[in-house]
Amino acid sequence: MKKQRLYIAYAAAVLSATTLVSSCSKILDLEPHNSTFTGAYFSSESDAKTSLSGAYAILRNILIRDNSWHKYGDVVSGELSIDGGRDNGNYNISNGEYTGLNVGSSNWNWQQYYQLLQQVNLIINKVPGIPDSKFASIDTKRHVIGEAYFLRAFTYFYMSRIWGDVPLKLQPDLDVSTAKNIARSPAADVWKQCLADLEAAKPNLDFGYEGNETDRAVRANKGSAFALQAHILAWKGDYAGAADAANTVITSGGYLLADASNYAKVFIGKSQEGIFEININDAQSEGLSLQNNSGMGVTLSMPFIDGKSYIEWPVNTNMVNYLYADSSIDIRYRTFFYNAQSNQGQIIKFANITYADGSTKKDPRLSNNLIIFRLADIILLRAEMLNKLGQDGDALTLLNKIRKRAGLADVSDTGADLETAILEERLRELYFEGHAYYDLVRTKKLPDYNEHFPSAQFQGGAPTGGWLWPIDPGMFKDDYTLVQTPYWRGKL
Repeated sequence: MKKQRLYIAYAAAVLSATTLVSSCSKILDLEPHNSTFTGAYFSSESDAKTSLSGAYAILRNILIRDNSWHKYGDVVSGELSIDGGRDNGNYNISNGEYTGLNVGSSNWNWQQYYQLLQQVNLIINKVPGIPDSKFASIDTKRHVIGEAYFLRAFTYFYMSRIWGDVPLKLQPDLDVSTAKNIARSPAADVWKQCLADLEAAKPNLDFGYEGNETDRAVRANKGSAFALQAHILAWKGDYAGAADAANTVITSGGYLLADASNYAKVFIGKSQEGIFEININDAQSEGLSLQNNSGMGVTLSMPFIDGKSYIEWPVNTNMVNYLYADSSIDIRYRTFFYNAQSNQGQIIKFANITYADGSTKKDPRLSNNLIIFRLADIILLRAEMLNKLGQDGDALTLLNKIRKRAGLADVSDTGADLETAILEERLRELYFEGHAYYDLVRTKKLPDYNEHFPSAQFQGGAPTGGWLWPIDPGMFKDDYTLVQTPYWRGKL
């Protein structure tokens, strides 16, 4: 059996979240189970909950593996001055060089995403058929279904911002003998499906967490669905729709901006500001190991990681000085950075480090959640949309709310000046949170802020623009439906 096939039915549904995280490499070697097995497995509340935990675990592994969330969302934005002597591959990527000897093909390969989608499609296909009587509460059943639809929408939207057109697979492969490869679907069709999935998710989800604070932000809820919808509609250019979705998050989600004195706690996770996050909690034995400089340890050294005297991803001092011109009063400057004026400047918003062996400070562990969506992001996104709609007064109110929290004075810009002010506030507020590259691409401003990204490569827009990533030529071996991302044809 050829294990390179894109759509193999994995047995992920029967594995616990812990197993999925710690043994992901083994999943790729699992033989598929047939429809009889999956039909027998999805028969109880425990089955439904375990399968959903497995989906979250696969997503977690995807986003933290090889710093993927930050690699795709931050490395190419201009935020960093990557040390080419210590991380040559990401140094090249930061300059828009998505191919070459030092850029691994793992950056081009989307097979692990379809592993997640197989898991989610199984949940969507099977859990509705589990009798309601098998659940202690029908709310549990509908939440599992709603979260699965959210995860599918998030996964496809995330993929589309990396590769543009992607194969749209909406049914699980219950029997490998009938599995088929399918062609890439246009990004517009992918986004349409994402929005449809969110409409299916919303009635099954609730705002809040019903008193279960352990789930705060790390389990998707209705606020997460509206936040994702706002981002998708912004990419589609539906400014009114995006503004409305963002407004629902702001007014109905129950989220609160952290005050200035507690701002740093937002990045530990599960704050009132958090909308959707990936759990990385050392207290729950999930802390991300920083051994071998994995995880977000690439931006940290002493005094945050004991004994480490260098960093692979120093901050871009020029970018910091431009964005944080009011560094003496902007609380984000001292909360986000350490020694930013040196060539070893550190991004420290994710610097909650513990040690597995505390007595000798061995095996450092990161205990900051990976922040995907938070309230400040959605407030600024709505401000951007209102500016596009000519509602500058309301946009200014939202923009200045974020500035006030940071300790900055109000601005009174309008029109194009306000558009720039909002974009740069997003760059300040969300520095190294996986948004900068996508914001600069979406607003067509990438070469203006990352001078090292070739303007000619950026031109053309989707699907021809070189800001999209190529796909791994190795995936063509057993899938003749695939075609290369247009800009990269003949370049690999």
